[in-house]
Amino acid sequence: SELLAKMAAEVKTGLAMIVESDNQGTATPKVLVKSLSATKRVWKTRPEKRTSAAKRHITSDWAKRKRKRELKRVAKEKQKAYFNRVRAEKAEERRKREQRKAYREEQEKKNEVVQVIKDVRKIKGMKKKHLRYIKKADIVTTRKNS
Repeated sequence: SELLAKMAAEVKTGLAMIVESDNQGTATPKVLVKSLSATKRVWKTRPEKRTSAAKRHITSDWAKRKRKRELKRVAKEKQKAYFNRVRAEKAEERRKREQRKAYREEQEKKNEVVQVIKDVRKIKGMKKKHLRYIKKADIVTTRKNS
């Protein structure tokens, strides 16, 4: 109990104690100086070395590295081919969509019933509802299409 009280006191001050026993059975306390964290939590260990100072792993042999590099290159090529294919499909869809839209607009223009208003005074006397249906158009191009 005396040893435990001493250990508790030292833990509070920032020292840690380890008890080791000899072959003969006698316990000898060893004191380790350990800095406490800012929150005074003893169980939170501080890193002893920086990660930048850690030894790097031994590099693999040249054949392994070459094979790995080759696999990486093949994977990149496959990925590039896939993305190019997807991009081409999307471009084709976009082109078809624009073609359909242009064709639809052209057909709508052909089907329009055109009535030419020569007297501008008629437009001034029209109501708003009727003016919504009037639009300016080039008569020459509409007549050629018909």
